[in-house]
Amino acid sequence: MLYASETWTLLKADIAKLEAFHMTNQTRTLSIFWYEFVKNVEVATLSQLLYSVHSLFGRVRRMDQAAPAHQAIHLSVTSRQGSGQFDTWRRQPGRPRKCWVAQVTTSTRLSPSDALSVAADRLAWRALRLVDGQA
Repeated sequence: MLYASETWTLLKADIAKLEAFHMTNQTRTLSIFWYEFVKNVEVATLSQLLYSVHSLFGRVRRMDQAAPAHQAIHLSVTSRQGSGQFDTWRRQPGRPRKCWVAQVTTSTRLSPSDALSVAADRLAWRALRLVDGQA
């Protein structure tokens, strides 16, 4: 049923249906009933889904520099800026996948390098406000 679903074109109506399905599942998980009139932003805040990517990015940024995850995030940020040790890399044909760094930059409205530098300071990273509705 989902064969090659990564190649399907998502229309606005499809995205709205997926978001409604996602929100329905979140409210079921949190045992929130329809008559309680809880806003979607409140449900996302309650479930902490909005902050999971954000907090994990900060944690990986503050890891020891020898850790593979720390090295991978630095490589991802430097390759997005067009610099780094792998200037000769070519991406494979097809639509580029939305990676973790892209999700963080979308939710924080920062460039990858700015997000990386802000994440080095735990208090500044936690104080950063995320864009509502981004997961």
